[in-house]
Amino acid sequence: MSDSKPPVWRRREHSRDLTGLGWLEADVLRVVWDNGDVTVRDVYERLRENRRIAYTTVMSVLRNLTVKGLLEQDKSQAAYVYRPMVTDEEVARGILDTLVDKIMGGRRQPLIAYLQQSAD
Repeated sequence: MSDSKPPVWRRREHSRDLTGLGWLEADVLRVVWDNGDVTVRDVYERLRENRRIAYTTVMSVLRNLTVKGLLEQDKSQAAYVYRPMVTDEEVARGILDTLVDKIMGGRRQPLIAYLQQSAD
């Protein structure tokens, strides 16, 4: 990640869901967060361990995550390299903020109570 810290990721308002991320996008992000700099091939091989997926699908998801500002794309090498622009905690924070605002009406305490209870 670069030295200058980007703004916290926020779900796009026109998104149809609360997270702004699909399941496959979340899985791809997890691979990138776990591995740092990755190529399409790296992510493809990792995802193939648990599912059938096309290489071009992985390429499209990485491109979409770059457009959303979650990944940085380095085109200086033959195989593009992707790296995270935000942490998993920043994305989770953005999703939880949306959940609190839209579902909980701004009330954080019930969510905090739930998280504390489920941690025990």
